[in-house]
Amino acid sequence: MNQPAEEKMLNLYPIDYPFETLVSRVSAHPPKLKLNPDFQRKYKWDKDGWVRSSKFIESCLMRIPLPSCYFAEDDDGSHLVIDGVQRLTTISKFMNDEFALEGMTTFKELEGKKFSELGDLRSELETTTIRCIVLRKDNPKKLIREIFSRLNQGAVKLSDQEIRHAIYPGTLDSLLTELAKDPVIAKFGLSENGDSVKDALEPEEQVLRYLAFSEDKNFEGFSSTLKDFLDSFMEEKALISEDQAEEFRGRFKKALANCLKVFGDDAFVNPLAEKKRKGLVHYDLVMTTVGELSDETIDKFSDNIKAAYSTLCDSEEFKRTLAGGLQDKSRVVRRRAKWKELLEAAVNVG
Repeated sequence: MNQPAEEKMLNLYPIDYPFETLVSRVSAHPPKLKLNPDFQRKYKWDKDGWVRSSKFIESCLMRIPLPSCYFAEDDDGSHLVIDGVQRLTTISKFMNDEFALEGMTTFKELEGKKFSELGDLRSELETTTIRCIVLRKDNPKKLIREIFSRLNQGAVKLSDQEIRHAIYPGTLDSLLTELAKDPVIAKFGLSENGDSVKDALEPEEQVLRYLAFSEDKNFEGFSSTLKDFLDSFMEEKALISEDQAEEFRGRFKKALANCLKVFGDDAFVNPLAEKKRKGLVHYDLVMTTVGELSDETIDKFSDNIKAAYSTLCDSEEFKRTLAGGLQDKSRVVRRRAKWKELLEAAVNVG
């Protein structure tokens, strides 16, 4: 069935904000304009000093027209920045005297000066305006996600989970942040001695994967892509009760403990591989199966379960599901069906 036209069209309004107003809205307590902390982390214009940031400020003083910023309206009337974080962060940092101008070519006399040292040009900058497009709060969340993705094509691209984090704050999001700190999840797939870090909320999405698959073992909500499946789960469960959060917390911790107890160092890897590296295919499979077995079954059939998983990884049927789209629903279903068959045989020994 086709969507009604109104569900595909944004409800928005434009407003021209002076820089002074934007900075005061960012600095308000609580903020009226939210430069989300996870997006702040992605501020890159100071990577090689402050030349790029300074060039932007110089462009503003030259009155060069600026690209529009996009905001999403929250239920409390505050605005979340969807597009324009680099520009707005630069404005805020400069007007708070956090850096001095460098690499100036037109306003050379301003080289090395901070905002407080600009003299008459301070008011010129304060009254400079930038067009802001505000997406009203009655827009469907799915449409807001689409806008995030379409505008988010720059060099500092947000991950799907960062977008979910921005759009669906609440009990579930807080729980994901908490559970993602478990060392097994936080360091999942990273080399022991490497200095790599995960900076796009990958651990939070990993926890979300388990909760979503655990709640929907028949994949009834997995109608198209994994992204849409996780989006829908996050939207539906955003404001779960504390009791529901506690149930999710306990279930996740029990599943993780079960998997580590059975597989040890081989948890979430192909035990037959020469170079063993944790992978989400293995995580998804065993967390929602082995992870939810009883303590008695785990204690009694642990060796059988490990042997069965080796059999799975050695099977041509399993290997074929790893070609092409790893997370296509058909491949996920086939992997799960084969593993359930082997697991049931392993724990139902007479």
